Amino acid sequence: MLYLLRVSVPDRPGALGALASAIGEAGGDITAVDVVERGPSAAVDDVLIETPDATSADTILAKLTALPAIVIEAWQPFTEGDQLRDGLDIVDGLGSTASRALAAITRIAPAVLRARWVVIIDQVNSGVAITQSSAGAPWVRWSALPWLPLPSAGIVDADPAWVPHDWGDNPQLAAAPIGGSLMVLLAVRPTGPRFRAAEVAKLANLAAIAALAAHSIVPSGIAGSGRSQAAAQG
Repeated sequence: MLYLLRVSVPDRPGALGALASAIGEAGGDITAVDVVERGPSAAVDDVLIETPDATSADTILAKLTALPAIVIEAWQPFTEGDQLRDGLDIVDGLGSTASRALAAITRIAPAVLRARWVVIIDQVNSGVAITQSSAGAPWVRWSALPWLPLPSAGIVDADPAWVPHDWGDNPQLAAAPIGGSLMVLLAVRPTGPRFRAAEVAKLANLAAIAALAAHSIVPSGIAGSGRSQAAAQG
């Protein structure tokens, strides 16, 4: 069984080693580590852990919880792929048409962002709807969405007034505009963890790639701009 651990590790000698030792002692095997965000005193890492069974997973979680100064943000089964990948290596895999390119983005993005689903929402007749989606995502249509148009990449408030029940009781959402229209790339985590600023920036990069692939205008709120970072932190 593959699990995703999101953990805050203090920036001091031996801290990451203690984490790895605890995982190994409990029967886990670390298959990948990705630095999500680095601060002045700690780093937030995503760690993929292979466990032989659910009992071992419980033992690993108990050992990690007992470690001093380690903050566990998420511990959940990982089903979006077997590796953590950089979203900027996907251009060569995009199709030759806009439709194929957008479909490729939604297919690849869940593994890049560690999201359950990634969808594209766009204008349709008399409303907005999901027009492309990753595998298993519910297809939904709305008369309108209160957060569109989206000026730049950022966190989206999961208001029950518009969020589908299938997305979970407290889903974590982030979105980025694709080009200059209402089209957006939306990432959904039904059970968390929350999207951090660096992940919103990565989502914005994917949206910019989608915009280029679809021959649209690159959105102004792409990663690295002050506007995008402010939206991500807000």
